[in-house]
Order: sequence, then structure tokens, then C-alpha cells
Amino acid sequence: MVETCGFNDNSWMILMKQLRYLTIVRASAWYDLLVTWPFAMPWTFVWLYGSLTALAQSLGLPGTVHPLDASHVMFANLMGSVVVVWSLARVLTPSVLLGRLDGIARFLFAAWQVNAFLAGASAIVLGFTLIELVFGVLQFLPVEDKATALEG
Repeated sequence: MVETCGFNDNSWMILMKQLRYLTIVRASAWYDLLVTWPFAMPWTFVWLYGSLTALAQSLGLPGTVHPLDASHVMFANLMGSVVVVWSLARVLTPSVLLGRLDGIARFLFAAWQVNAFLAGASAIVLGFTLIELVFGVLQFLPVEDKATALEG
């Protein structure tokens, strides 16, 4: 749950209980596993890319979906592999530090997704961007530390 911090000039600050925060870290990790595991292997990435291309075209979204080549697939597989391992770390051992680092990564991912869209990539990427930003903001909310919890 969320409590108001009751000390000095920081009384306006809302602090989240650590257990709630770690639940958000885990939820973001499960989301990442669900969304990025297909990027980790060539055959699943090619299938996913084709599906996203068909969806973007059927919705008439602006932007271009370029044909894949071996380099695109390799970089997608590298990114997918790293994100899957990073997600497992957050599922198995969530912490405030991992949540903060993940928040930074999410803001970077969102920036590069917006950059790609502005450079002509399909608008389908913006659906992912919204989720990146929501989890990024949530993982930067203030968290009650053990000393504050003992005072309250």
C-alpha cells in the first residue's frame, strides 16, 4: 500500500511499501518475458515480425515495416536473449536496485522507439512505448526504506 511520509519538509512525498514495489518489478519482468521471448530465437522472431507487420498493415498504421535481413534478425535475437535473462533476474530476485535499473532501461527503450517512429518506422511500436513508460514511471516512485518503516 502507499503511505504519506510524515517527517519534516518531505511530508508531501508518497512512499510505496517495498513489497508493493517488488510486486511491480516482478510484474514488469513477467511482461518482458511474455513480450520478448520470441525475439530470442530466429524462427520465433521471424514469425513475430511477420505477425506485427500484418497487424500494422491491417490497421492501416502509418510508417514503414522493412523486410528483414540476417543482421536485423541477429540484433533482435541478441536483444531478446539479454532481455529474457534480465527478466529472469527480476522475477527470481527482485530488488529496488533492479527496479531502478529497469526503469532507466525502459526510458531508453521508449526514447529509441519514439526515435524510430519519428524516422519512419511503423506506429505499431508506440503500443510498446506506452507500456515502457508506465513501468518506467512506476519503478521510479519513492520506496519506503526499512528505517522509515520502523518509524511509522
